[in-house]
Amino acid sequence: MREVFEALAKYKQKVDENVIGIAEKLDSGKLVAPMGTYFPSVFDQLKHLFSSDVNWIKRLKPAFPKSEALGRSRFADFDNDSLKTLDAKDAKVLFANMKELDATVRAFVSELDESALVKNVEYKNYKGQSENHPLWQVLLQWFNHGTHHRGTISGQLDILGVDNDYSSLIAKI
Repeated sequence: MREVFEALAKYKQKVDENVIGIAEKLDSGKLVAPMGTYFPSVFDQLKHLFSSDVNWIKRLKPAFPKSEALGRSRFADFDNDSLKTLDAKDAKVLFANMKELDATVRAFVSELDESALVKNVEYKNYKGQSENHPLWQVLLQWFNHGTHHRGTISGQLDILGVDNDYSSLIAKI
C-alpha cells in the first residue's frame, strides 16, 4: 500500500509543479480573474490548496512525532491567516511555499511503513470537530481533495483560454 501513496505524493508534486508553471506565466489579471467558483480565481484555488496542505501537516505532526520530514518542516507552525492578505504580487512566495511543502509530503510518505498506514490519526477538522481515521484514509482524502481543486483550476484555465493538460497520473509517476 505504501507504493500507492508514494505514487500519489509524486503525482501531487509533479502536477503542482505543472500548475504553478502555468500560473507563473499568467498576467495578474488572469491569475485573479473571478470565475464564479467557490474559490473564485486560479490564485484563490492555489491559496486554498496550500492552506489545506498546511493544515494536514499540522494535523499529522503530533501523530508522527518521530517523522524527520514533519519535524523539520516549518509548515507545522505556518500562520494560515497570513494567506488572507496574499495577492497576485505575492504569487512567487506562495508558489515557492507550495513546492517546499510538496517536497515535505513526499519525504513524509517515504518514511511510512505498512503499520503507520493503518495507525489511527486523531485531529480536529476545519469545523473544530474531532475526527479519527486510519492514516491511509487521511492520505486518500488529502490527495483526492487536491485533485478536485486542480481540476477546478483546469476548468478556470480553459475559460481563460490557457492551455493546460496536467492530469495524467501515469505520465507523472
